[in-house]
Amino acid sequence: MIELKYVQKKYGKNLCLKDINIEIKKGGLYVFSGTNGSGKTTVLNIICRVIYKSSGELLTEPYISYLPDHFSLPKLIKVKEYLKLLAKMYRRKENVNDWLKQYQIPNKRIGQLSKGNYQKLGILQILKNPVDCFVLDEPLDGLDEFAKHILKEEVAKLLKEEKMVILSLHNRTLFQEFKPTIFDMKEGNCFEKRKKV
Repeated sequence: MIELKYVQKKYGKNLCLKDINIEIKKGGLYVFSGTNGSGKTTVLNIICRVIYKSSGELLTEPYISYLPDHFSLPKLIKVKEYLKLLAKMYRRKENVNDWLKQYQIPNKRIGQLSKGNYQKLGILQILKNPVDCFVLDEPLDGLDEFAKHILKEEVAKLLKEEKMVILSLHNRTLFQEFKPTIFDMKEGNCFEKRKKV
């Protein structure tokens, strides 16, 4: 479980987050929704301990697989070799050729990938990590319809396995059938929770 109690975040005198109270349980999809600058990424960074809260209480999973909205991958290595390293690190026994086929990523140097394929590789890297909690900040950016379908299938699989999936999205219609819990972020200082739809 992940729990935030009266969590605040300040940058200097600017109060970015005010008294955030949320609870996230295994086997559920949770979507942070809001305009740019509303605090979505700040909350995710606090949950993943990328940044520190200014006050309040934070209880999180010991291991979280996190894909930020902007990320960097090694540019010179080829995709297949990179995935082999990941599989070894994650102690996965699957054939990485199956990963390439599933995501339809060409075996080029990572720096030569298109924006969409680069994003798919980032998503693959996060979702193949054998942990219980997955956090993705704006994962749909740059994805075509095929890639969105793959992401949707992967999320469905994780939920079936009773994992926690946390997404930050501008458009949440793709995942509506999973009846996510929606956290609406507004104006940086206000946090509202809506029941499952």
